[in-house]
Amino acid sequence: MTAVLLIDDHAMFREGLMLTIAHLAPTLDICPVASGNEAIATLESRSDISCVIMDYYLPDIGGSALLKRLRQLRPGIRILVMSASEDPQDRDRAMMAGARGFLHKSANSQSLLSALAQIQLPQSLDAHLRPPLPTPAHGHPTDEVALLSELTPRQGDVLRLMCDGMANREISAHLGVAEKTVKTHITAILATLGVPNRTQATWVARRGGLLGKPK
Repeated sequence: MTAVLLIDDHAMFREGLMLTIAHLAPTLDICPVASGNEAIATLESRSDISCVIMDYYLPDIGGSALLKRLRQLRPGIRILVMSASEDPQDRDRAMMAGARGFLHKSANSQSLLSALAQIQLPQSLDAHLRPPLPTPAHGHPTDEVALLSELTPRQGDVLRLMCDGMANREISAHLGVAEKTVKTHITAILATLGVPNRTQATWVARRGGLLGKPK
């Protein structure tokens, strides 16, 4: 069982997120804490924790300072930031400090599922999280590389940002286009890839090598 440190000072959000994760990935062992200092103490006492989900703003130590401290204590630890911040600089600072992903707190469960996969959980859990990809009538797996090649350059940009866990509003701001335009691109992406939702689209992207070498 994979141990995940969950850091958030809002009890209601923390408890709700625990319930959501328990439903999406029941094999995870969630260790909830309410502050940065509590997180540091827990990480020092538990050698089995390999992943962190953390709020960016905390009442004591948070932000990039906490990210760097956690990575010093546990080199290689995989960290997903969940924040209500709308400031793109917060995301940039978090990623520069070593976060594997940055997800807005308004994201839906599908985006959370994709973000959990993004922090590269162990293969056994990764297989549990991964939704089945579409299979054509002849019974062979869909050629993800060929499917991705049918996307326009702009659709490719949108899909990469989806893989980063960005919500439509964030993609809109990042690309400098209307949110309605982003929704249109996503609809076209799902149709081209032959998948029903964003989660499966991100898995096609990852398996097809859109973010690097195909797996």
